[in-house]
Amino acid sequence: MLIAEDYPQAPLALRSFSAGLAECNISVLHQDAEFVYDLVENLPGTWPAQDVLGTTDADCGEWAKGWVAAKREVLETARPVAVEIQIPHGSGLRIFQARLKPDTDTSGAALGVITVLSDVTEVREREVAVTSLMREVSHRSKNLLAIVQSIATQTAHHSEGVADFLQKFRGRVQALVSIQDLVTESNWRGILFHSLVSAQLERIGASAFERVRISGENPMLGPNAALHIGLALHELLSNARRFGALALGKPGNIWISSHLERSGETGDELVIEWLETDLANRPSAPTPRFGTMVLERIVPLSVGGSAEHELGEDGLSYRLHVPAGNFES
Repeated sequence: MLIAEDYPQAPLALRSFSAGLAECNISVLHQDAEFVYDLVENLPGTWPAQDVLGTTDADCGEWAKGWVAAKREVLETARPVAVEIQIPHGSGLRIFQARLKPDTDTSGAALGVITVLSDVTEVREREVAVTSLMREVSHRSKNLLAIVQSIATQTAHHSEGVADFLQKFRGRVQALVSIQDLVTESNWRGILFHSLVSAQLERIGASAFERVRISGENPMLGPNAALHIGLALHELLSNARRFGALALGKPGNIWISSHLERSGETGDELVIEWLETDLANRPSAPTPRFGTMVLERIVPLSVGGSAEHELGEDGLSYRLHVPAGNFES
């Protein structure tokens, strides 16, 4: 073993060693066979007492009792042990990974315990965040798949053939994809209502903006509300493009507005209104179809609200009530 007399550069090596530990945020502690601290290097700033030399774990506080048994195991078996400890810091805790190794003599008998500490608080917090995120992804994926399955089933039930089914199903799935992209870009916070409307209009084409007027409040819709309100907009716009105000060669205009209304003690509710005019050639009593079911039942139930859908001789109106909790005003 090298000592200072044999190794003139020992002080430099020790300073370099200490600097390396500090740079990597690693602490090294040594205790003798009686568990008395006789060497401490780069003690964590979160350690309750900075004057550690000559003390034992019992002097450090209640938190230190958790690793006393592990240190005894190291002394008795002369084998390394790894544990995690939590050290109080302010109003919270810091988490440390402790690698306990025996300090042995030439015969292999344990003389003490060497502890190498590294702060893993941020690592554990990231792991918790990632786990929570993966659970959220799984939950949302299952919900989205359930919606797609329902759309496929109901679209098939209300289609007149394979070609009709494919056209309607592809449109609805593409609408879902565009909405999901917007939700993901916002880190799942949601979508501004006007942005949601504009995104659905862009899928139809630039000419749609010439006949559509958007006004009123522009709240941040939560992911679930954005998804279902986006589906309602898709159905309304698809119908308008096929035989309404956005159909080629037909006159007509669309007003999309939103405002907040007081709703008892539950807070403001968002009211979204669609008004489509000049529909002289549109059927006054269309046969029931999935689009109508989306507007009148599926979307209102999904946001916990209600809807009124009316098709008159010269216009179509749709009014959706979205309760508080689905948006941020």
